Amino acid sequence: MEITEEIKKENILSDDEQKDLFYTLLSGKTIKETIETSRGSFVVKYPKQKDLLLIDRIVAEMRGGINASLFNAEETFNMRKVAFLNVVIESGEAWYNNLKNKNKAFSWEEMPDEDFVNEVFFKAYMFRLKIQKELKPNEGAGNKTISDGESVSSSMGNGIFEGIEKTS
Repeated sequence: MEITEEIKKENILSDDEQKDLFYTLLSGKTIKETIETSRGSFVVKYPKQKDLLLIDRIVAEMRGGINASLFNAEETFNMRKVAFLNVVIESGEAWYNNLKNKNKAFSWEEMPDEDFVNEVFFKAYMFRLKIQKELKPNEGAGNKTISDGESVSSSMGNGIFEGIEKTS
């Protein structure tokens, strides 16, 4: 039996990969941003897939065992908003941090102002979308093995496409 490090300490990524946001996140780092709201600043982290799965589990727990199909779209969205904020908001203004320290089970469900919840959710979600867009590979990157048809003869023979001609 051998016990090893999950992520090796030596550079397993090339210099280009180390500069790439995808590989940076993959190597155990996280991205955070401070968002400004009407009630102060909050630190938001970019949710990885494990965080999105946690959000789904929180929503399932909020349903209390009731079949998801019995909830309308607005109810489901409200649960997803609260679960999303519970996972991605790491800290905030003193009033928020004090609430979280005083009550370890504090949830965004307890916020009395729906407009404020919507404001924070919108800004946190826009941060998520911004990072998601940055994670997309560059236009020039990737495998370009798709044929443009230039090398295909005008009449293919000896196969299932025999008799079909290429048109320009």
